[in-house]
Amino acid sequence: MDVILQPRPTAQAGETLAPIVVRLRTVNVPADDALADSTNLVAVATLLPGPNTTGSSDPNVLNQVLAGRRFDSIRPFSDDEADGQPFSIDMDDPNGVGYMYFDGLVIRHPGTYRIRITLIRIRSTSSEPPVSSASGGASVQVVDSTPIVVHGSGSSGNGAYYNGDDDADDDDDGGWLEVLRTIQERRRSRG
Repeated sequence: MDVILQPRPTAQAGETLAPIVVRLRTVNVPADDALADSTNLVAVATLLPGPNTTGSSDPNVLNQVLAGRRFDSIRPFSDDEADGQPFSIDMDDPNGVGYMYFDGLVIRHPGTYRIRITLIRIRSTSSEPPVSSASGGASVQVVDSTPIVVHGSGSSGNGAYYNGDDDADDDDDGGWLEVLRTIQERRRSRG
């Protein structure tokens, strides 16, 4: 996985970020076979503290700072949404499987951050053994964006995100944030 369309290096708190596009490639399986298997994958965007930041590294706090549509499935390169987009040129790769498109993400508080995209494998049928008994999913791969320096909201029109209006983003994540928390806790306990 690699980020082929990075976020701008600076933003205002509460401002909608430019789209982030992540390409998925395969090295040991034919791309068509990997594309067929991609229905068992979901990508999740989370927030990490950036370099030299003094902000919180608690995933629960960071989860409250990031708003917007944080989940995407693998989209084939032939997807009409990609046609004519500036990033479509960068996706021409013989090992390419597809891409994930994160549009409308918002960072609510000032600081330095990175967006982490985690690819999660989910069970495809109830007859398969669970990948993880607690979550039903397992982290397959991660990739981080370049750092984003977020400045105070000032007179931004989206100031409600920064001013603590918790009703500004009532996204239903379908339980995926709990899956991601479980995976992060397991990684911490192993490290």
